[in-house]
Amino acid sequence: MPFEIVSIEGSPNGPPPARLWPFVWHFVRQIKGLLAVLLVLEACVAAGATMIPVMIGWLVNDINASQATRDVLSHPWLWRIAAPILLGWGACMAMLWYIYDHHYTARFNNLIRYQLARYTLGHSMAYFTNDFAGRLANKVVDGGAAMRDPLRSVMSAVWYCGFFVFASVVAMMRFDVWLAAPTLIWLTGFIASLVYFLPRVRALQLAHARHHTELVGHVNDVFANIGLVKLFGREQEETAANLNELRRHTDSFGAALHKIWLMGASHTAMNVALLMTSPALALAQWQAGRITSGVAIMVIPMAWQMVNMSGWIRTEITNVFETLARVEECMETIAQPYSVVDAPGARALEVRPGGGRVEFRDVAFHYGQNRKPGDGGVIENLSLVIPAGQKVGLIGRSGAGKSTLVNLLLRFHDLESGRIVIDGQDISLVTQQSLRRLIAVVTQDNTLLHRSIAENICYGRPEASDREMLDAARRAHAHDFILALRDKSGGAGYAAEVGERGVKLSGGQRQRIAIARVILEDAPILVLDEATSALDSEVEAAIQEEMTQLMEGRTTIAIAHRLSTIAHMDRLIVLDKGRIVEDGGHDELLARNGIYAQLWRRQSGGFLGAEVA
Repeated sequence: MPFEIVSIEGSPNGPPPARLWPFVWHFVRQIKGLLAVLLVLEACVAAGATMIPVMIGWLVNDINASQATRDVLSHPWLWRIAAPILLGWGACMAMLWYIYDHHYTARFNNLIRYQLARYTLGHSMAYFTNDFAGRLANKVVDGGAAMRDPLRSVMSAVWYCGFFVFASVVAMMRFDVWLAAPTLIWLTGFIASLVYFLPRVRALQLAHARHHTELVGHVNDVFANIGLVKLFGREQEETAANLNELRRHTDSFGAALHKIWLMGASHTAMNVALLMTSPALALAQWQAGRITSGVAIMVIPMAWQMVNMSGWIRTEITNVFETLARVEECMETIAQPYSVVDAPGARALEVRPGGGRVEFRDVAFHYGQNRKPGDGGVIENLSLVIPAGQKVGLIGRSGAGKSTLVNLLLRFHDLESGRIVIDGQDISLVTQQSLRRLIAVVTQDNTLLHRSIAENICYGRPEASDREMLDAARRAHAHDFILALRDKSGGAGYAAEVGERGVKLSGGQRQRIAIARVILEDAPILVLDEATSALDSEVEAAIQEEMTQLMEGRTTIAIAHRLSTIAHMDRLIVLDKGRIVEDGGHDELLARNGIYAQLWRRQSGGFLGAEVA
C-alpha cells in the first residue's frame, strides 16, 4: 500500500505549523497516496449506492412494459448491468473497510503520535515545568485520534454523501430536469445552515475543550499531590473545587449541544419538505406522462436516502468540529517554537581524556525577567574558570544562583549574555544531546522511570554489561536492597519495577540508584546537587569513599547545604545574589570570616542566628 508506518522516520523534522489547517495538512500530506485510494473507493461506493434506485426504476419499467413476461429474471439487463454493478459495489465496500481498518486507522494515528511526541521531547525544561506532564501526555496520545477521526468522517460522510447527491441529481435530470428541483433547493438550504451553524458550534466546542483540559489538569494536580491533600485534610475542599470545574464543563457542553440541536431542528424541517415535495412532483410528472412509472419510483428511495444521509452528515460534521477543537488545543499546546535550539551546523561536544575544563565568561541570566542588578535569584556577569579535574563546591543561601548556574551549564536555558565554554567549545554551538551525555548529574530529588531497576541504572549507558551494572550498584551500596525488591507483576531484584517516578522506593534508595547510574555512566564532568541529602548518616558515610573515588580525575561541581560534605573540595565558591563573593579553600575562607565562615559556624555551633544576621 502507499502508506506504511515504517515511513515515519522520514517524516518532516521541523515544527508543526501554529495555525489549524496548516497543522492538519502537515500530517495529512504524508499519506496523500493512501487518501487518493480511499477517495476513489468512496466515490465508487457512492456511485453504486446511487445506481440501486435507478435499477429499481428499470425493474418497475420492465415489469410494467407490455412485452414483459413472467420470466423477468431472464432479462439481459439483470445479468449484464445489475449484477456487475452490485458485485463491484460490494467489492469496493469490502476493500474500503479493509484499508480503513488495516492501513489507516491505527497507522495514521501512530504516525501523528510519534511525530508529536518527538517534537514535544525537543522542548526545553522550562516548557515542561510550566505545564502538567499528564496534560502533555494526553495531548500527544489523543492528538492522533483527534486528527484521524475528522479526516475519516470527511471522506466517509461528506465526500461519500456529496458524491451520492451529485450522482442522484444527474440521474434525475437525465429523465426530467424538474425532478431535481426539490433536491437542489434542499441542498442549498442544507449547505446554508451548515455555513451558519458550524462556525458557532466550533467556537462553543473549542471553549468546551478548554474547560475539559482545565478539568483534567485540576484532577491531575490533586491526584499527583495526594499526599499533601491528605496531610492537610483538604479532601472536602478539593471535592468542592472539582465540582466547580465540573459545572463549568457542563455549562460549556450544554451551550454547544443547544446550538447543535437548533441545527438539527432546521435540518429536520428541510428533510420533511423534501420527502413531501420530491415524490409529489415525481407522481405529478408521471401522471402528466412526462416520465415512466419506474422513474417516479426511483425518485422516492433517492429522496429517502438523502434525508437519512443528512442526519449522518450533520452528526459526522459536528463530530469533526468537536475533534478539530481538540486538534486546535493540541496545536496550541505542542506546536510552540523551541526556546532552546541547536545552532545550525552544531557539532558534538568532544572532551579529551583528562579534559573537562569549564569556563563561565561574563555570564548573565535573569529567567527573562526585567530585574535590576542585585535583586537576587539571577546570575550577574559571573566569570569562573574550573580547571579540568578540579573539584569545586558551590555554596550560598537559597536563591543565590547555585542551581541556576548548573542549569545553564546543562543548557536548560540560553544565556542572556556571556559564554560557557567546555574545553574551548562554546556549549551554544554544540548539540544539546552531546553536551548532556558528557555531564553526569545526581540531584536531591532523583526521580526514576517506571521501569525495572536494571533499566534505570543503565539509562545513561544502555550498552553496559550486566557485570558493569552490578558493580555500579555495589559501589553505590544499592545491591543488597535491590535483591530484596519485588513488584506486583512478579519481577524481583534488578527486574523489579520501581513505580511512577520511583514511588515504590524510599528517597535514600532512589538516590543510591541515581548514584549507581552516574557511576555506570562514567562521564568526564560530574554535577552533584545535594547528592547524599536523602541518605542516612550510616549509608552516607559508607558511600562517601565511593563518591570520592568517582570524583577523582573528573571535573566536579557539587552543591550542598551541609558544608561538611563538601569542605574537602579543592575549591569552594560562595555565591550571593548571582555573584561570586568568595573563592578559596576551606581553611582560607574560614580565615576571611565572611559568608562561608558564618554558615560554617552556624552549622557546627548550633544555629547562631544572631551572628549570621
